[in-house]
Amino acid sequence: MDNVIEFNEFTVSSSCANGEACCWLCQKGTSLRALFCQYCGTIQPVRPLDHFARLGLERRIDVDSDLLERQYAAYRRALEPERFVLRGMGERGHAAKQQEAIEEAYQTLRAPLRRGRYWLALHEKEMEQADGTNPMIAELRRDLEGAEQAAQCDRIAQKAGNAMEQGIVSLMQALRSQNWTLANAILFEVDGLESILKDVRDRRTVLAPYTGACADDLASVK
Repeated sequence: MDNVIEFNEFTVSSSCANGEACCWLCQKGTSLRALFCQYCGTIQPVRPLDHFARLGLERRIDVDSDLLERQYAAYRRALEPERFVLRGMGERGHAAKQQEAIEEAYQTLRAPLRRGRYWLALHEKEMEQADGTNPMIAELRRDLEGAEQAAQCDRIAQKAGNAMEQGIVSLMQALRSQNWTLANAILFEVDGLESILKDVRDRRTVLAPYTGACADDLASVK
């Protein structure tokens, strides 16, 4: 077997002496957002970027869905595994990790609720635990505990699903206005509704198979 020395993330630093990003292979300076080195064309390791920057989007709560889809598709094409079949272990490894990072960013930003949670995290606002139980959540929980028929579960699921959809709309509005306290409170409520919907699914499975519109409601709200 030939003695081959292969460059990878374990043998070469991806930071220059001045602390700025540089290519792990040729050691020339590069942008944090660059997928490939502008000098040698080598795939770069995953850098510490937020999801918006990783996909080349403006950081704002209202994401342009069409632009998001176009950016995601472009990055996916650039990182197709077939492009790296003949590359070394280091490049294949970086390409795979870049794919994972792009996928995580896309899945987070395309879903309003996940995007809302991420937006709060970016602004270092931790979700506040309410001092008491949300009245609507408590009422739904009591109804669920007393439910003995599938139809009762259906009504609870419909009420919780409608409230959750409205909660997501209200969450987006609170985030746009940077009302962090209200956004945290709404997010706490939405999480409670999400938990109830999960419990409704479990209870209804015991009582009867899903039928009718309720099955669609339970499956669509996640």
